[in-house]
Amino acid sequence: MKTKRLCALLLLLVPVISLAAAEEVSKPLAEIYKKGTVRFVPDLVLDETSLPAEALIESLPDVKYDPQGNIYFCDYKANNIKKFNQGVKFLKTIGRKGQGPGDFNMPFLLAVTADRLFVWDIGNRRLCSLTLDGDFIKSMPIQFSQGMPTKMEALPDGNILIGMERNYPSEENRPGDYLIEIYSRELDHQGTFYTQQVWTQKNIRTKEMRIAIALPFAAQVCWDVSPDGKVIIGFSKNYKIEVYSSDRGKLFSFKHAYKPVKVTAKDKQEFFEGLTFSVDGVRTSQIPDFIIKNTDFPAEKPAFSHLKVDSDGNILVWPYRPKREEEGIYLDAFDAEGKFIDQVRLIGNKETLANFSGSKLYQGTFWSNEVDEAGRIKLIRYRLSD
Repeated sequence: MKTKRLCALLLLLVPVISLAAAEEVSKPLAEIYKKGTVRFVPDLVLDETSLPAEALIESLPDVKYDPQGNIYFCDYKANNIKKFNQGVKFLKTIGRKGQGPGDFNMPFLLAVTADRLFVWDIGNRRLCSLTLDGDFIKSMPIQFSQGMPTKMEALPDGNILIGMERNYPSEENRPGDYLIEIYSRELDHQGTFYTQQVWTQKNIRTKEMRIAIALPFAAQVCWDVSPDGKVIIGFSKNYKIEVYSSDRGKLFSFKHAYKPVKVTAKDKQEFFEGLTFSVDGVRTSQIPDFIIKNTDFPAEKPAFSHLKVDSDGNILVWPYRPKREEEGIYLDAFDAEGKFIDQVRLIGNKETLANFSGSKLYQGTFWSNEVDEAGRIKLIRYRLSD
């Protein structure tokens, strides 16, 4: 009798535990932000202990989902795309190293629509269109004069947006342009969605060569696409966020107060310490004096460094703060209408925090590629929690 009662009690408890877990996963992200702290809780690890050899990820510049929840991991070093189903079961490898149709040479950006997989193939300088099963459809070259793609997102109508930074290395005093271009599912150019002048580099000429020197803390265009297809754009020269419809243009904008943060001597030192320079194809951390001499630092940092939209449509902005090292990393959270939710502190290790800023959120989760003590790469799916 005691055994029967115990079994009955367990049967009653299991659904309660499952429902509690489901409620935690589906908790509105705005409710988490209102608590003022976001923690990253690991809920799945993919590594050599859980994956076949052909599914191991060597590098991870981009991850995207299709409408069915299938996952596409862009593997820059392996020159392919790894496809998993919604249950994170490995399905197949798409592409291989090469120059032919369906081949890749350093794939770097992805966009996924209801029936297309788009890949920015940086080594072959082309945009590729494939079926979701990886069958080649079409490719289109992107010339250096057109710019360098930096971000790619799908729209609900099947078109894609490509953010491109265009510089003019032969003109020493000309700013660059940042453009967001619209392409159809057939890779036909539909027009320029957005454009903004940017000063992200300075072009100089030495006796031996022309060289582009990065400008630290330059104002940049940050943008993302919301789950319902709105395009959120911020130019970090000031704290103003604009919200667009892909077919009706600008819908509204909102501003947020901020106090400019000064660039310190420590900021300058850390910038140069993080640089590498290539001499005859060999990378070195020894930065030439002419680069140090010609690197111009602004007096103040821009308003923010990153912007993204979460899986509930909330807008997240990473502002510069004067004591970020002591305080930790904070973001400003706004709802889909631009109403301020709260300042939110992010809790996590350095790798996770860096990966979160550039990753796509899906159902309150994101993927982070991290290296263990033995130098092995593992993928960790984190869930946002308070």
